[in-house]
Amino acid sequence: MTGASAVATSAVLSPGVERSGVSNDRPESGRARFLEALEVRKHAIRGFGLGIALTVLAYVLLVVLPGGGESWIWYLGLGASLALSLGGLITMVLVAVQARRLTKEL
Repeated sequence: MTGASAVATSAVLSPGVERSGVSNDRPESGRARFLEALEVRKHAIRGFGLGIALTVLAYVLLVVLPGGGESWIWYLGLGASLALSLGGLITMVLVAVQARRLTKEL
């Protein structure tokens, strides 16, 4: 059996072993479980998606429709700043709501 096929066979037969051959049985850290319980990844995707959508909406309503798109490079910088700020703020609010729900369950 060649090296590559041996690794593939062992990965199929024992799912706890990664391709590198190192066991994946170590316990998760407390920080990883905390972030998973708060669903930070899901909320970040939603928050930054909504932040980008609101930024595009603001650009269309405040720049494109009134016809003020002469220096679009400045608006691009402002849009990036707005999207990141809104994304972070919305993510923070979503995670705070999730944390409040979890504390009520305790």
